[in-house]
Amino acid sequence: MAKKSGPNKSKAIREYHAANPHVKPMEMAAALKKQGVDVKPGFISTVISTDKRNSKKTGARRGPGSRKTAAKTTSVKPGPKPASKASGEVSLDSLLQVKKIVEEMGSVQDAQVALTALEKLMG
Repeated sequence: MAKKSGPNKSKAIREYHAANPHVKPMEMAAALKKQGVDVKPGFISTVISTDKRNSKKTGARRGPGSRKTAAKTTSVKPGPKPASKASGEVSLDSLLQVKKIVEEMGSVQDAQVALTALEKLMG
């Protein structure tokens, strides 16, 4: 199946929502349409609510249905260790793992932001 070309609608919604958090989905759909991104208000609501749900930290307070949430999470299997930093080479397996992560994150830029935040957390 060929990849669709055109704007990344979810990314456009997230960016617009970040700049205008109090705008309702109907108004946001009209504004995005003027920018060339044709989305329905229901899709906007879905993207925003999914982002809110994913941004909440899960901890000891899990309620009913936590099994369903836990079952949906995916884990990255540990693979072979990457080549040493000194050689500057990266194994094919490492590149394939990074490609999967980028696809899950949505873009290389989003993955870089996540890696920068992880680097700060790890010290």
